[in-house]
Amino acid sequence: MELEQLKVRGFLAKCSPLKELPAEWLDKLAQSVTFKCSSAGDAVLTIGEQNDHVLLIRRGAVDVCLESGDVYGRFSKGDWVGYRSVLRGGVVSMNVMALEDSLFFAIPASLFLELVGSFDRVSKYFSDRKQERLRSALQEIRGNDGMSLVAMHVRDLMKLPMLVGKSDSIQQVAQQMNEFNTQTVMVTGDDGGLCGIVTDVDFRKRVVAEGRSIHLPIADIMTLNPLTLTPRDQASEALLLMSRRNIRHLPVVEDSEVVGVLSASDLLRTQSSSAVYLVGDIFAAQDVARLAELSKSLPKLLVSLVKQSLPANDIGQSITSIGQAIARRLLVMAEEKFGAPPVPYAFIVAGSMARREQTAHSDQDNGMILSDDYNEAQHGEYFRQIAKYVSDGLDACGYIYCPGNVMATNDQWRQPLAVWRGYFDAWITKPEPMALMYASIFFDLRCLHGDASLLSRLLEEILSKTKTSTLFQAFMAGNALSHKPPIGFFRGFVLDKDSKDSSAEKGMDMKKRGVVPIIDMARLYALAAGLAPINTWERLEAIADAGTMTRSTVEDVRDAFEFISMVRLQHQAKQIENGQKPNNHMPPEELSALERRHLKDAFEVISTMQESMATRYQADRFR
Repeated sequence: MELEQLKVRGFLAKCSPLKELPAEWLDKLAQSVTFKCSSAGDAVLTIGEQNDHVLLIRRGAVDVCLESGDVYGRFSKGDWVGYRSVLRGGVVSMNVMALEDSLFFAIPASLFLELVGSFDRVSKYFSDRKQERLRSALQEIRGNDGMSLVAMHVRDLMKLPMLVGKSDSIQQVAQQMNEFNTQTVMVTGDDGGLCGIVTDVDFRKRVVAEGRSIHLPIADIMTLNPLTLTPRDQASEALLLMSRRNIRHLPVVEDSEVVGVLSASDLLRTQSSSAVYLVGDIFAAQDVARLAELSKSLPKLLVSLVKQSLPANDIGQSITSIGQAIARRLLVMAEEKFGAPPVPYAFIVAGSMARREQTAHSDQDNGMILSDDYNEAQHGEYFRQIAKYVSDGLDACGYIYCPGNVMATNDQWRQPLAVWRGYFDAWITKPEPMALMYASIFFDLRCLHGDASLLSRLLEEILSKTKTSTLFQAFMAGNALSHKPPIGFFRGFVLDKDSKDSSAEKGMDMKKRGVVPIIDMARLYALAAGLAPINTWERLEAIADAGTMTRSTVEDVRDAFEFISMVRLQHQAKQIENGQKPNNHMPPEELSALERRHLKDAFEVISTMQESMATRYQADRFR
């Protein structure tokens, strides 16, 4: 293959959906490609003409326009045009115009059709059905293996080593290990290089069991010349090595220097159950300082879960479990400090924590439902102290105070059950802007601690009212439509400024314009049907089971939700790895061709569903 063809082949191999094609197919495509150049303003394809090639944009950008002149989409490097006409017999149905000087790789129609017929993933990528395209894209963006450790390296998991000299006594080393709460030490020679390893098992087997003197040098009981890893080794390979050799700890060495230690338990904690280990540590914490220290693991956990290619809902559940565990531990510690509650109460959380859809630290949204036996004069100070202790503790752990003061420390949100009943009755029967704001927060509630029956009784009454109040449903629909997907210029990507970072460039708000419209939609459909689930995935499933929305429609919405959520999570994970604070603003230039293409599909699903929702609940009457 000539040099030019090798360059073409290399570019093809990086483009979706050609990644992972067999080598012979990449060779065939590279040898069949011809080049097509267009200057800015040139017509690339014209409605009505016969097209016998599919074009892959190598350089430049084009506008695809409907016959009316409206822009259907704007496409650039790595995007495909002309495939629709080829799949439909060759007649062009949309105009394609070069926005700038552009170079295309032209693939003959016959070869393209053979390619589509040979590979299911290629066929789905070019499918006319956006739902099928989305499902295919989800597999590609997440990866197909789903193995937890495949994408991780030893450097992601190793801990700092404890180093001792080979002449240090057994007793000295044991004391240091106890002081630093470690199970293993690395023994170094006179030159500072690794010469052995000692674990707590060695003290049992080689000192206690054999009756050795504790004053002997540690070198007497070390394992000589242990197997080592490098920071670049794959975590999956490290786990296999440990399993085969029955080893629990391995030194990590780079340039002859011990830089870390990896244990089998560290590897196992990276599975989806890693959050469970962290939750266990949280419940063992004895003070706020320890909780704050453990909470710092949250960003690293998010990165780990994203790398494991877990579904977005599973990642949200895992991340939320950390925040919930911290809040619960703070409540137990508060009761230990201030005494048992004088009357029953339920500590409730709202918003993303209630839905179990958190992606990182967020602000607090919480409150207290108190028993109707509550007496302000007798009990008020106790519950104020509990609320302040928990709220201050959450803030110390990274869950900042709510800017809108929706917290149990606010007297308004620390009230008896009867008062809460009055709140919800007013929000449902007299919907107005402030009521709708509270509805978007407090219609997602979960009890974290205390008497859960206080909340369950309230929710039962709420659902019986939302199910029959068409006025409330109409107002909620109108409110939900205030968050539109970013479909505008080049059929999608309306950009917003990050309100929390004035220095940041504009980007797509993947939360406000992506996930929130689906969250709002699922909430409305669930409340209107009197359905109890709070998590968005569970709400959508319940909506399908109830027949409120067809199952195929629900699956389309869930695929859109998953795809948008995964792009958002991968963006945040990348920011964390780069030492940045994660946000929801995605610069369009960071999107791959696959992400650009399928985000448009996902946003169009949302837009279609919003139109249906507006009609169903007569939202136009109140907008």
